[in-house]
Amino acid sequence: MKAREIMSPNVITVSPTTAVRDIAALMTEKRISGIPVVSKDGKVVGIVSESDLLHRAEMGTEPKRKWWLTFFSDPDAMAREYTKTHGLQARDVMSRQVISVAEDDDLKTIADTLDGRKVKRVPVLRDGKLAGIISRADLVRAFSQMPVARTASPAGDAALEQMLLQKMRAQDWLDGTYLSVSVRDGVVELRGFIGSAEQRRALRVLIDEIDGVSRVNDQLTVGMPTLSAG
Repeated sequence: MKAREIMSPNVITVSPTTAVRDIAALMTEKRISGIPVVSKDGKVVGIVSESDLLHRAEMGTEPKRKWWLTFFSDPDAMAREYTKTHGLQARDVMSRQVISVAEDDDLKTIADTLDGRKVKRVPVLRDGKLAGIISRADLVRAFSQMPVARTASPAGDAALEQMLLQKMRAQDWLDGTYLSVSVRDGVVELRGFIGSAEQRRALRVLIDEIDGVSRVNDQLTVGMPTLSAG
């Protein structure tokens, strides 16, 4: 699935000269947390998010500096901060480094971008121009519409057991040294020791992903055995 299939094509935008108060009112009215700033030729030149409007002089929320810190501060950084907290137009407060995705990017790329860059939404670009926008909610919606991904089960308990063991051996987080698995009539029986409760939960998820497993009889003990010398 690609970005163009889940994006919202009707994007609310503002121009660089849109008043900051109008942007705040628009966010409130439309219940959105960010608005792309678009130039006359359709290019995204910035984005205004809720975080860009948190520290404002009008509300008394602008950062306060101790006087002696000014000796160690970068004047340009202080100037940018003043512009952001006092600016009256979108171009004054917007984030200029726009994080975006292309319309042909896959869901993994989109998820990695949202998560890795700690953003709630990303503009979708087509030939450098705004084509849509994707939020975290759009990814959640896409997930809700997808069929449950399960591994097809081979016929017979022996084949099912071998598939399960292969999947377990492929996991870096699982130490199966003291763990035994058997399958009978589609019932998976787990015995022995496992490293932690987290590994136990993950193992159960791994088993649940395999179609054909009717039940799990979990007899595992959390914690590895202590081996005494001699």
